[in-house]
Amino acid sequence: MEGSNLKGLVDDEIVVKTGKAAGIGLAFGSVYGALHSMLFDGPQVGNNVKYPQLIRTTKVCGHYAASLAVFGATFVGVEQALARYRMKKDIINGAVAGFAAGASLGFSAGSFRAAFFSGSAVALTSVVLDVTGTKTTDEEEKGQH
Repeated sequence: MEGSNLKGLVDDEIVVKTGKAAGIGLAFGSVYGALHSMLFDGPQVGNNVKYPQLIRTTKVCGHYAASLAVFGATFVGVEQALARYRMKKDIINGAVAGFAAGASLGFSAGSFRAAFFSGSAVALTSVVLDVTGTKTTDEEEKGQH
């Protein structure tokens, strides 16, 4: 299969933005998990376990980091892919991406109902932010140039 190239199928910008979102979610989730573990979970002493609180904190950090990395990567990846596929940036991209990202968190709770309602809540939040014109500083700078 000479000449076959997957690079043409995937835009580099989508991959970079999705990777950045996953990295930011991973970092923020780690910090939030550490704070949550220190503030809300009391020390737990196990039998023959060294450093039980350190192990507990590491598990909580990993859980929050993975959840927020998946959330960020799903939202940005779906939004960017839809914008490229539809050739326009509008409210629909954010709503669909919000639903997909919220549903990914809801499925981790283990029920379809939780996935539906969390997806709907994130989609609604995205639509409200798009309608009110709230933008990040990065989007404002790109719009001025």
